[in-house]
Amino acid sequence: MPASAPTPQHDRTLRAVPQQPRAHARSHLHAVPDVVPSATGLGAAPPARSPSPSRVPGRRAVLDGPPVDPPPDAFVQRLAVYAFEVLEGVRSVAQFGGWITPEVAAALKARRALRAEREALTRDRRRRTATPGRAHLSTPLPHIIEATVVLHTESRSTVVAIRLEHRRERWRATDITVL
Repeated sequence: MPASAPTPQHDRTLRAVPQQPRAHARSHLHAVPDVVPSATGLGAAPPARSPSPSRVPGRRAVLDGPPVDPPPDAFVQRLAVYAFEVLEGVRSVAQFGGWITPEVAAALKARRALRAEREALTRDRRRRTATPGRAHLSTPLPHIIEATVVLHTESRSTVVAIRLEHRRERWRATDITVL
C-alpha cells in the first residue's frame, strides 16, 4: 500500500465538542466566612459546606482583617536571588524553607533536576551569579503581594515572579517562577 493511501484510522471524522463554561474565574481565592456571635460570646462555627475538590486546605487568602505592611524590597530581592541559586544548584531548598510553602519547594526541586539534566547533556558547568535589580510590588488584595525582580548576570537577565501571602503573622512565598 502506498504511504499516501488513507487508512481506516484516517477516515474518522472530527467533530466539535462544546467546552464547559468555567465555574469560577479565580478559584484560588476564597473568602473566609464570618464568625456569627453566639449567646456565650465565643461565636458559632460557620455553616458546614461540602469541600470542593479544587480547594486545598490551608491555601485560603484572607480578604479582610487589619492592613499589613508589605515586606521590605530587600526581602523580596533576597527571595529572588535564593530561588535563582536553587535552580543553579548553588543553594539547597531547605536553606530558605521557612519563607516558602511546600508546593513551591517541590516545584523548585523539580526545576533544578531538569536544569541539572540539561547541564549534563550540554556539558555546561558555568556558575552564574545574579545581582538583583529593583523589586516591583503590587497588591491585588490586602494580604497578597505580587512581585517581580530582574536578576542581572554576566550574559543575560532573568526575571523572577513571586507571589507572597501574609499568613500566621509572616510573609510566605506561595508561588515563585524563574523565567
